[in-house]
Amino acid sequence: MPNAHDTVKSYFDALVDRDAETLIAMMLPAAHYVKIGTDADEVVEGSTDIAAYYRNHAASTEDFSIKFINLDVQERANTAWFYTRQVWTLKWQGTPEEFVMRMTGVLEKTDASWKFAQIHASIGVSTTEEQL
Repeated sequence: MPNAHDTVKSYFDALVDRDAETLIAMMLPAAHYVKIGTDADEVVEGSTDIAAYYRNHAASTEDFSIKFINLDVQERANTAWFYTRQVWTLKWQGTPEEFVMRMTGVLEKTDASWKFAQIHASIGVSTTEEQL
């Protein structure tokens, strides 16, 4: 079984690769699952809308790359959590963008793998060199 750190890295690899099916499989199918994104209405509560959310995300993203500023993953027994800051460069729904993404999340260990139970994302300040 991959450790929590490898699972978190795989999540970001799947985002860049626009691999919606891998992203969907990494989410915990539970009523307490929560994904909060950067848009005002970008909230997924429970597992019912996970597939639609990640399929839309993958379909809306092009030319995606992620540069890690930092990544910290902590793992204890059946729970893990992460914090990361990254520079995202992409086309979102056809519009070129670059910004600092800040994310936190919680993972739960199942019998077979680590699954994301909660993810929260926010956009940081501009990506000028003095701020990195």
